Amino acid sequence: MSRFNPDRDISDIYDAVATWRDQCLLADGSVFASEEELWTEPLLDEIDQRFVRNLDAGEGDFLSKLKEQLSAGSHECKKLMAECVWLLLLFPSNVGAEKKRENVRTIWLWSDTNLDENHPLLDDKVLQGIGSGGTAFNTHRWRELVFLISAMRDLKRRDAILDDPWAFADWLSDLPEARPRQLIHILPHLLFPDSFERISSEGDKRRILAGFSDTPEKEIRKWSNAEIDRALLDLRRRLEQEHGSDIDFYEDEFESQWKSQTRNWLLSWNPSKWTWDTLEADRAKTMAGERADNRWRCGSTKPREGDRVFLIRTGTAPKGVVAAGQVTRAPYEAEHWDQARADAGETTRFIDVAFDSVRDATMDEIVSLEDLKSREPGQEWNPQSSGIEIKDKAARTLERLWKALPSITAAPAPESTTGIGATSLRRAGPPLNLIIYGPPGTGKTYRLKTDYLPRYQDEAEDRFEFVTFHQSYAYEDFVEGIRPVTESGAVTYEVRPGVLKRLCDRARRAPEKRFALFIDEINRGNVAKIFGELITLVEVDKRIRTDSSGNRMANCDGLEVTLPYSGDRFGVPENVDVIGTMNTADRSIALLDSALRRRFRFEELTPKPELLRSIDDGAGNPIDLRELLQAMNARLSRLLHRDQTLGHSYFYHVKSFDELCRVFAREVLPFLQEAFYDDWRQIRYILADQTVEDELQLVRARTQSAALLFPKADPAEIGDGEAFEIIREDDITPDAIRKIYEPPE
Repeated sequence: MSRFNPDRDISDIYDAVATWRDQCLLADGSVFASEEELWTEPLLDEIDQRFVRNLDAGEGDFLSKLKEQLSAGSHECKKLMAECVWLLLLFPSNVGAEKKRENVRTIWLWSDTNLDENHPLLDDKVLQGIGSGGTAFNTHRWRELVFLISAMRDLKRRDAILDDPWAFADWLSDLPEARPRQLIHILPHLLFPDSFERISSEGDKRRILAGFSDTPEKEIRKWSNAEIDRALLDLRRRLEQEHGSDIDFYEDEFESQWKSQTRNWLLSWNPSKWTWDTLEADRAKTMAGERADNRWRCGSTKPREGDRVFLIRTGTAPKGVVAAGQVTRAPYEAEHWDQARADAGETTRFIDVAFDSVRDATMDEIVSLEDLKSREPGQEWNPQSSGIEIKDKAARTLERLWKALPSITAAPAPESTTGIGATSLRRAGPPLNLIIYGPPGTGKTYRLKTDYLPRYQDEAEDRFEFVTFHQSYAYEDFVEGIRPVTESGAVTYEVRPGVLKRLCDRARRAPEKRFALFIDEINRGNVAKIFGELITLVEVDKRIRTDSSGNRMANCDGLEVTLPYSGDRFGVPENVDVIGTMNTADRSIALLDSALRRRFRFEELTPKPELLRSIDDGAGNPIDLRELLQAMNARLSRLLHRDQTLGHSYFYHVKSFDELCRVFAREVLPFLQEAFYDDWRQIRYILADQTVEDELQLVRARTQSAALLFPKADPAEIGDGEAFEIIREDDITPDAIRKIYEPPE
């Protein structure tokens, strides 16, 4: 049934609507005052005259303006308005019950009569809400109220329309100004919850139909509301028959198919062939609400960032699904996971995954292979290769079984390195000159630490150096330079090697191993001055080969130069890799030294909103971090440049609304302040603050009167100005965030 809600019992709301229907629509009575007649044509006409035809578009909050509009109205008119607002607020769950109750009682009080706050139709169970109404429903509540009043006036003049759900929906959709109103979706569901979905967004309805069929959304846009709703009812009946139970389109197993259009993949793990060294640590991490990052073998080239993955244990009993997560890096080639084959130069295909749930089959309950085979026999559950696609229906079944598993007991996590790239690079192969670049927060430093750094360390020795470039970083720090030394009170000067020369000296004496220099923020230094003559020596075909004594081999074609301070002959060994990162928000890649550009391979990391997930706003309603980042970056790209956008890592670890507020106040707003050089007008555009009232703004603008600030000064000479106020972290509301990606009309 469409009235099914997996999160809470909302039957009291439907009972309340039935009371309103019988007492107010079929009769002319009242919701709160059984002895009065309020839902009459004359009183609806009075509200129309005083509110609908007397709209106040000026400053002030909704209730203040409404009170003024109704000030000359009858007591009954004000009571009717209170009941209209009660009806309007029944659906949205992104408004708290206490706030709803306060609004209704305040309006009722304008009639000089108190409304009992303990009235059964003001109970929390009635006012808890059915589904999110979105930001627009709250910020432009008056538009919905205008439509409601107009609809009720028309309804009172019609007979028998409440007996047929489809006739009611057709009538409602045909009213003037109906299409943009969410009430054309809300009212049919409230009155006929078994026929219409509890969805207030036409966009979500279209995406659901597109996600579960071959019809593109652009074609569904041409359909009428009735066609969309009938198709949804048919879809619901089909899915409920498949699953044998009521469904909700916003449950993870269904939402993933229509909202993000992700695909589902089955990875495999055979413990007899490969030991998952970080299993205990990964299990503990996911139990704490964190994600466990891993690299996993994948035979397919089709998985994409954001896709859902499940990991099945094979080969050794117990067999079944032991982990679930998300693809964080699309398929790529890397050295083989088997060290012997890696030493022979073999590679294989991997994906990076972030597991959000990991179980140990030897101690935790898992989704067994036998259960999967019996429930979904048409799906291959014991694949010969890792990385096959799971069909839609099988994926929904698996998701439901996975969610139904009992919680697991925590165990202390052992100290362990990440599962990504824990093997060292083989000696064979050309040197790597690589620069990873992209906007802040796209995971550049993370990629260095997890994908590259572990390759240059083993139990015996950390075979790398890590350095950060800055404006004052010099050749003397990087290659070699003269440094003062105090000895017995006398100051002398001696030549000291820089970080690159020290690393190269170590690499010359161990030619069978690979070494690496990691350079963070490589674009922030003066590359020509820092590298000097070494800018040529780092080229792949200019490297030298050495023997185990550190001497240059006779058949080596590499270059060496005489260093200016020490006079030593110096070349860069071929077993040294140089890997840098570059933040494009600081300096465009187009401005990077051309000599460096010719000698390095560049790998771009872009913001990946698909890696983000929704969080709960604390009241049971979602905040979509994916849509939030997409909306902000679309505006940043338009006002600045694609290089000055926000990376996904700003929100990647956010698990609660409080954490989101901290990120916004302490990281996102400072980033915007720096990116726009304190141009707060532009910042307000990014945050969509110009579209809403003060209470939903994150950066508020205040007019500064020149006449008040500078008495007796010439106003034309100085002119009025603007002052900007950043909202306190504790005052940020969920709707203030949601309106960034759900801007009101």
